Amino acid sequence: MSEIWAKSVDEKNNNKIVTLAHHVSDVLKVFEFFKKKFSDNQFILNAVEIAIFFHDLGKVLPSFQIKTLGNIGYYPRDVVYEIPHSLFSVFWINIDKLKEKLNSEKYLNYIISAIAYHHWRDNFDEIISLENKQLKQVCEKVIYEWKEKLKENLVKEFEKLSGFDEYKELIDINMTWLKAILNHRLFVNLAVPPYKFDYHPLRGEVKKEWIFISGVLQRCDHFASWCEEEGAEEELENVEINAPEREYIIKAISSRIGDNAWQFKELEKCSAKNTILIAPTGYGKTEFAFLWSSGEKLFYTLPLRASVNNTFERAKNAFGCNKTGLLHSDAEVYLLDKNLDETGSIKLYELSKQLSYPVIVSTGDQFFPYALRPPGFERVFVSLSYSRIAIDEIQAYSPKACAIIVKFLEWIHKMGGKFLLMTATMPKFVIDYFKDVIPDFYENVNSINIYEKEKDAFSKLYKHKIKLNLIKTKNEQFEIPDEMVREILQKAKNNKRILVILNTVGFAQSVYDKLKNNANEQLKKRIFLIHSRYTLKDRENKEFDYINSEFKNPKTENVGKILVATQVVEASLDIDADVLYTEICPLDCLVQRMGRILRRYIYQNNEVVNKSNNEKFNLDKPFRAFEKEFQNEPNINVLVFNNENLQSGGQRVYTKELINLSLAWLWKVRDNQSNLGGLLDKTFQQEFADNGVEEFFRMEFADLILVQQNNKKKGKKGKGENKESVYNSLLFSHDWLAKLDQVEIELSEYDKYILVTLFYSTMKKDGRYLKDFYNTLIVLNSGLMSDKKSEAEEIFREICSVQIIPKNKFEEFKKDIQEFIKTIEQSGENKKMLFTQFKKDVLSKHIVMHFYLKDLEPVYNKLTTEIEIDNKWKRRLKHWLSGVYLSYNFVYDNEKGLIRAEKKESKKDSFII
Repeated sequence: MSEIWAKSVDEKNNNKIVTLAHHVSDVLKVFEFFKKKFSDNQFILNAVEIAIFFHDLGKVLPSFQIKTLGNIGYYPRDVVYEIPHSLFSVFWINIDKLKEKLNSEKYLNYIISAIAYHHWRDNFDEIISLENKQLKQVCEKVIYEWKEKLKENLVKEFEKLSGFDEYKELIDINMTWLKAILNHRLFVNLAVPPYKFDYHPLRGEVKKEWIFISGVLQRCDHFASWCEEEGAEEELENVEINAPEREYIIKAISSRIGDNAWQFKELEKCSAKNTILIAPTGYGKTEFAFLWSSGEKLFYTLPLRASVNNTFERAKNAFGCNKTGLLHSDAEVYLLDKNLDETGSIKLYELSKQLSYPVIVSTGDQFFPYALRPPGFERVFVSLSYSRIAIDEIQAYSPKACAIIVKFLEWIHKMGGKFLLMTATMPKFVIDYFKDVIPDFYENVNSINIYEKEKDAFSKLYKHKIKLNLIKTKNEQFEIPDEMVREILQKAKNNKRILVILNTVGFAQSVYDKLKNNANEQLKKRIFLIHSRYTLKDRENKEFDYINSEFKNPKTENVGKILVATQVVEASLDIDADVLYTEICPLDCLVQRMGRILRRYIYQNNEVVNKSNNEKFNLDKPFRAFEKEFQNEPNINVLVFNNENLQSGGQRVYTKELINLSLAWLWKVRDNQSNLGGLLDKTFQQEFADNGVEEFFRMEFADLILVQQNNKKKGKKGKGENKESVYNSLLFSHDWLAKLDQVEIELSEYDKYILVTLFYSTMKKDGRYLKDFYNTLIVLNSGLMSDKKSEAEEIFREICSVQIIPKNKFEEFKKDIQEFIKTIEQSGENKKMLFTQFKKDVLSKHIVMHFYLKDLEPVYNKLTTEIEIDNKWKRRLKHWLSGVYLSYNFVYDNEKGLIRAEKKESKKDSFII
């Protein structure tokens, strides 16, 4: 017989062979540790064990042994006939005997599917759904030449495994299926894949048991393979690292927030349930999420990488460094930068990718695209079936992404996992959807609304006073007026921290320039800029400096400074400033931006506490923090530009619907706070159809605009049908904007909550924003499944972004690559860390993310024409630099980030965060 290899691992230049029996044994050992998470369904666990035992039988194929693994002594000798080994595995199982053993054809189909597709490849479609020449040739070779020898190889190989005799006797040639392929039967009709919507058997809902069997097989197989490749089989037991005890977490959190904090009081009611938490910014939602995990596995997601890194550091303090993982696109670079132990950093990142840590902090795009169920979704779904997932700042996602998130959470609920939604500004349509899809919603989901629980206190706490500023523009050019620039600089000179948030990078850069050009030499050093169009290295340095130093919460020093930024500082970043100047944005975003201002003032135990000096104020009467700090001057200045789009991003950033409705509601509340509660009650009494929304706006906003009878079609319609739409007038007419200029509005913390709720509750479903949300759900509910994970990620992000190297960085980039190659060649390479090291030492210093552009040149092509590289490095660089382009339209400035090469920037040149 010929020994069957499962892997040929190049470890420190010495070939390490892992036989098939050894690999299956390792996967079964991992399963023994993993299945402790499940004890309620022994039948499914048995099905998983069977799938693990048979999953790699197809590696008996000669071409896989000789060509793929280099097992040159293998017999039969052949390298011509090949198909993916996972598909070949199903031809070596005695289906009839297995069916008898299971006494269930349903579970038989699940097992066969899990085995055949545990390593899905992009080319599987052409093999399984069409008559495939290669597949037929392999079947012929087995039937007429190889069958006895390959069966002998398998039987002898599995004799090395002790026990499992009942499974070994099922290893046999499946002649029925081999002949079926030769008789024009499609493979897809023998083994149904769980990834294709157009396959009839899956037009119904994919079964939970199917997901479970496939997902556990994938988790165990991937983890065993990682241990084997690392030469660390002692790690097999760490497929699921034990979570810290609940008491440990409570002690760590209580040392930070105190034993009597609201988080502990609320936890008693919801620790065993799905939970929706609505609480003000800076109110300790993160600590609540840590406590809510209750000693179970926790996935904690946030929208932005900077806030993920920050929360990861906080999570380590709560759960322990050896219990906390990190996942985002550049996590390994961040970990290497923070940890001198390179091996430890890579292990931490790999264990995070394996989902092994009991706490994993990540960006949402690492998980939510799996709502589209691309290949490998079962691995994530099964992991979340026994876990908890916390979603922070759901309002920060686009309506399409939000629809994908709620669909993802619907799946997690079906699988048995639990979710926690947290935000200061919860969109009502999200809760409405959950009420429709989660049976017995009020029994299965606990809602905590801190605003309502502390209504009396939050109604008296005023941190912010808004001033609306209508700014005239010329030729669509966006510019802050000179008098406002002087105002900002003067406040900074008076030792105030100023935060300026603009909607596009181009506008942020121009405002930054204007402020610096008009500041004195001393203040110039304290004017900062941050946005998303920096290299990874520059942005991380700036984020660390600004968040942890210059604008750290709470403000303790009496030094004036200015931070100009885009939406990257809008949510989840714990910064504290005194005054905000912001472009108009949707109400929920505006509330998030306001949350960075006077963040040091918090409500705690029936008092307002200034964390800067621990000064306390009672709430027997309204407390106005802005009045104490600024003698009643506005500390929130909203800039509205008097042109078609009202803000610099046009409708690429925020739709006109969101902007105009936000302004209308701000006008409504200017001197009418006392009636907000009544309006909220009115909107919750009934679900508005769009005609109901129109009537509501006619009653509440008619005095904002001039509503006249449309006489053009007089006599053609019945009475009342020719009324001009107030809703549409607000969206498409700007005559009413003049009424907003210089309007000042005091908002309590409770007012902000009411405003945002009203804003979302009275939005038309056929408007652009909600239409995106509901249309996406219609498609998802129809059963859409994505063919590739990358495709699912693009749909979730809604952005076709590319990695570019600006033209003025190319020479430095070229030199860094040459230096990297030289260093590796001299020191000896560690292949397992080579790309990570390249990403850290080279790519992080030069690449900037941007929307897809024309006139891009693949940087690899340019590189290989200018420097001499041997073939080994050419192969590596071609792979590493795939999708990286050289741009001649942009240059890079270390201070300002990515800027256009042209001196003048037109409206079209402004680019979004």
